[in-house]
Amino acid sequence: MLADAVVDWGALLEVVWTSLLGGIGVTAIFAIAILGATRAVDLRQDGNAAAAGAYAVLTVVALAAVAVAVVLGILVMTQK
Repeated sequence: MLADAVVDWGALLEVVWTSLLGGIGVTAIFAIAILGATRAVDLRQDGNAAAAGAYAVLTVVALAAVAVAVVLGILVMTQK
């Protein structure tokens, strides 16, 4: 192909799959954090403190995972 001399297909494929994984993964984990927060509030209002606490822990863990992903992304970008 004409583009083979110009395009590094391996590097392009790596960028595409890591971008998809990072974008979908971080979005899904943040959605889990939102779910945990809303369920925790609802359950706390209903008087179910144990389940509310479990969902609150889920929220904190998910937000920590998102923060780690953001920091890792920044580190990767600054070291290249």
